[in-house]
Amino acid sequence: MSKQQKPLYSVIMDELKKKIERGDYKPDDQIPTEYELSTLHGVSRITTRRALEELERAGDIYRIQGRGTFVRGYHRDSNEARTVESGKVVSMILPHDEESGMIRYIRGASDLLNDHGYYLSIHHSGYDVHHERTLMESIRDRGSSAIILYPFDDRSNFEILNQFCLSEYPIVTIDKYIEGMPICGVVSDNFGGVYRSVSRLIESGHRNIAFLSGVSIESASTVRERYFGYCRALKDHGRPLQDGLVKLGARTDSLAIGSEPFFHNLLAFYRASEVTAVQVENDLIAASMLKYALELGIRVPEDLSIFGFDNNPITQHLGTPISTIDQNFYEIGRKAAELILEWLEKGTKPAGRVVVPVTLVERSSTASLSPRISPRVP
Repeated sequence: MSKQQKPLYSVIMDELKKKIERGDYKPDDQIPTEYELSTLHGVSRITTRRALEELERAGDIYRIQGRGTFVRGYHRDSNEARTVESGKVVSMILPHDEESGMIRYIRGASDLLNDHGYYLSIHHSGYDVHHERTLMESIRDRGSSAIILYPFDDRSNFEILNQFCLSEYPIVTIDKYIEGMPICGVVSDNFGGVYRSVSRLIESGHRNIAFLSGVSIESASTVRERYFGYCRALKDHGRPLQDGLVKLGARTDSLAIGSEPFFHNLLAFYRASEVTAVQVENDLIAASMLKYALELGIRVPEDLSIFGFDNNPITQHLGTPISTIDQNFYEIGRKAAELILEWLEKGTKPAGRVVVPVTLVERSSTASLSPRISPRVP
């Protein structure tokens, strides 16, 4: 802690921010390295690394592997500089931009905005609800024309979102929608995607079909819609909803006891309950389930069919490629940008939800359940 009772990383971060704001470090200027900062301030590199990570998350700097850390500027050339000066900047807040889905959101929005003379500014919340709020406030105060927001969840930051609504500040959400607020959300057809995948499993002979989610249905509209799609498919095909086959909030349990024991216990339960198929919230969890199933000698898809969601690139490169539901991330980003443009240029405020179609992608992790194939119960 410093003499002012502030964390040392925060002191270093504030000093760097002041230098950036004063213009000591200009856009695309390289700033001191972790080692140089630790020597200058007499602190550990862990402390300086934290300061740089926080600045990067705030969107003030960016890193290039093997070259160093640089001040992030809104523009790289004179045309973009004029765009910024004219106020034609739209900001996008994402948890991060390292996954292919996030990158496709960016491309969809930026392609359309660039064609209309706007510049897309990218910011990262790091899945931190407090940082998300800080970003929204600072982006608005810096003069950005509008925000495309990938929210941490659909229960947080209601106060700042309500302020945006009252002031009619242009904002559109992607991935999730906010119930009870007049904010338009552009989302995938989460309900329809899972309805189709579970219907396909039922039509393929599966009767005991489980549903697995890493988070609770209260935390995100995406998960609620996928769960509702699962329930509706069972009902429409005359299958009972078995509460015991629904596992929500799995991430909490997995963190508490560890991934391996969690999945081993769950798969043992599936065996005992004669579960032959499972619809999983997303592909990353589906990939983990595949891994642990194979470790236990559970054949996929002969003993257990697994359906994911997202069409993450990893799904097609595993030893057993995973069936999934493909989200059109590019179109979601493009549509969100289109709604923002109509609001800014025509005064047409969007309302409700825009649902972007999804596509079923069937691979080797799912198969029909024939009389010859039955679950292996110990």
